[in-house]
Amino acid sequence: MVNHTIMMNAMIGLHAFHGVWSIVIMGVIGASMTQTGSASGAARFMFAMCWLNIPTLIYLTMSPRFPRTKILAHPYWLMGMNTIYSILWFAAFVSLAVYTNGGISDGESKETDENKKKAGGCAVFQAGTGETEKACTLNKSSIILGVFMWFVWLATTGIAGYAAWYFKQHTISPFDDYKSPSHEIQEATQAAFSSNDDYAPLNRTTPHQQEDFDEYDTEASRPPTHGRSGSVASSTYNSTYSYGEAAHPGRPLSWAAEREPYAGIGGHAPIAPAHGDAMMPDIPDDYSYRGGGARG
Repeated sequence: MVNHTIMMNAMIGLHAFHGVWSIVIMGVIGASMTQTGSASGAARFMFAMCWLNIPTLIYLTMSPRFPRTKILAHPYWLMGMNTIYSILWFAAFVSLAVYTNGGISDGESKETDENKKKAGGCAVFQAGTGETEKACTLNKSSIILGVFMWFVWLATTGIAGYAAWYFKQHTISPFDDYKSPSHEIQEATQAAFSSNDDYAPLNRTTPHQQEDFDEYDTEASRPPTHGRSGSVASSTYNSTYSYGEAAHPGRPLSWAAEREPYAGIGGHAPIAPAHGDAMMPDIPDDYSYRGGGARG
């Protein structure tokens, strides 16, 4: 079983080596280009590859790390970038090696100094290319460094190739698949049916929402107030909202038989019957409180 965490850390470490090694090669090949004579196209190509490494390494290392950029870090694209740079670095050091060896070969046939011809190698390089012997030595060093760079790109290409194969088999990048699917399903099931508010998504409420719920529960559970001690507002509120049906702005309340009608300030208003024909109460005969006499 491949440890994907170790693989991801190895990938990041190899890309970090790419960045440091690019600076080293840039310094060596740059010193070769500043020597007497015009710099070769092969040397310029390797120097340009060092600069091109910078944006590519930023993409390869940063895009998989952030949720908003993961869409750019498709396993096939990562494999493609690593493959392209493996080919380019192979072409870079091979072209510089061909140029350097060609200059040495041409110098052996053109060199007139017997001592230099006898020494061979970079001693006759100037006769073949016009550059100094030091430029030839720096080119050889750059070739060796370029070979190491190519091997590291091959390693990252292999890891990216495995990630692309894994993605094809499981439709997920191995760098994101740290847990087995069964383990994730088990955790999700436990969280859904958990009574703990910290783990149950359906029970999660904000502190302000919880305060509102507590206040509503307290008001709704308060028994109805009747008599002279109760106010109109409290009587109306309790008679309307405290009989098993929660109040809601968008839900009309039904007038059931068991619902208590409005009782007024003193609680002495007549109550209509729940069933049958509604009848008005008898008119009292005594109107003495109004200053009139009894009806005769």
